[in-house]
Amino acid sequence: MFRKFMNIITIPLIRYKKPILGASFISLTTFYCIEDKNILEARKKIEQDILKMKSQFGSEVDIYPEVKYGMKGNRYSITFTADQRKCDIFALLVNILSQLQKQDGSFKIKEVISTFENQTYSLQIDFEESVGNPNNKILTQGTIYIYGEMTNEKPSIQIILEKTDQFSNVDLEAFMACYVEANKPRFLSHSKTIKNNQQVQTEMKQQQDMNSEKSLQELEKAGVTIFMPENKERNLDWNYLAGYEKQKRDIEDTVLLALQYPEIYESLTALTRVKNEPNRPKAILFEGPPGTGKTTTARIMAQQVQIPLVYLPIESFMSKWYGESERQFADIWKSCQKLGRVIIFIDEIDAIAQQRGGEMHEVSRRILSTLLRKIDSFESNTNVLLICATNRKQDLDAAMLSRIDLSVKFDLPDQKARQDIFQRYAKHLTDKERDILSQLSNGMSGRNISDICKDAERRWAAKLIRKEVTEQLPSLAQYKETLTQRLNNFA
Repeated sequence: MFRKFMNIITIPLIRYKKPILGASFISLTTFYCIEDKNILEARKKIEQDILKMKSQFGSEVDIYPEVKYGMKGNRYSITFTADQRKCDIFALLVNILSQLQKQDGSFKIKEVISTFENQTYSLQIDFEESVGNPNNKILTQGTIYIYGEMTNEKPSIQIILEKTDQFSNVDLEAFMACYVEANKPRFLSHSKTIKNNQQVQTEMKQQQDMNSEKSLQELEKAGVTIFMPENKERNLDWNYLAGYEKQKRDIEDTVLLALQYPEIYESLTALTRVKNEPNRPKAILFEGPPGTGKTTTARIMAQQVQIPLVYLPIESFMSKWYGESERQFADIWKSCQKLGRVIIFIDEIDAIAQQRGGEMHEVSRRILSTLLRKIDSFESNTNVLLICATNRKQDLDAAMLSRIDLSVKFDLPDQKARQDIFQRYAKHLTDKERDILSQLSNGMSGRNISDICKDAERRWAAKLIRKEVTEQLPSLAQYKETLTQRLNNFA
């Protein structure tokens, strides 16, 4: 089916320029490759249609944009770039969909996702259609992408049609209907074009807000907790987490900076790899005993990059009904994707991702299979960052571990870190007093120390009420007493 050719062709590779939900943003890179029969046939038909268009419009069209052809796995793509100031985006969409719907009921839209962020909009329409002769129909999957910025400084928009297996004649006619609509002569005034673009921008923003609000409602109904970045009740940063300097640096280098400056990381891979592709992590693992700051770190990360954090408890998708658990899990994941860039945090991941064997529950096995597909497969999406936490890394399934891009270990805090934690919760004590407490609390987690300080405050407040003490602030003796009592309780 494949044959080599000596021409250079330009293949669109998926590049997430601005991390927005669901859209494959295209960066054009030129290199040698193998062009197969499907692309050759598509190229031939489209070139013939463009010649017809040239004979119809001639010099009235300033430029006929080049059509790009590409392959990625079993998916083929054709794309062109249009000037959003010279065409109506909704007219482009109507033209391509109206052509696809001429297939006598074999065309079906599966999902529509639209986003708008920082003047950049994207529209993704997933569909399926049956192609071939009536006696041998083949069900194929396809996607239409429209992506661009609603500004006059960057007026280019990209229209991409992707298909599995092959393009049908109807697919190519739909693509060309969109191409003609984008490039045929216009007689509209510049002011009217700007007005239309402003209307499109407003409508896209309204649609995005509606989609986000609906997704939030779906997630809240499912029982998950959502930490939105605009929630300023506690401005979290790295100073909030005492100690763990190496862990903070690893997370910043590998995750946070890649989310904040994706173009730098991706430009590097374009120079180092034969095949350019996003190198931002999809899944990271926090391991360590309870109370060592794993959940707090996830919240800090979300706050630093200003994206939602979805805390996904295991009980939100577990069900006694066959097949219901993995369906609920997939639905929650899908709702998270509709929020745009998002961090999903799953605590105690070993409950559903333990080593697959005879003792593993069938429900957990099916959920794990669903999770693995979401992380690294056709269903993966680099707008979603998964953070998993566990204190039993040795129990995790090998397939799960192989998909982890970064593993960060949170050990119990050392003496210096314990002293820093006491400084956060008992700042009125002297350095020498906090050093005494840090030595006495050897083997405790950050949460243990926090609980001790809070308990000491409550006990001191009770003494103030009973007039047993006169000093306003808890003494070192009170902290030592509470700490010793905590050690005795867990001895």
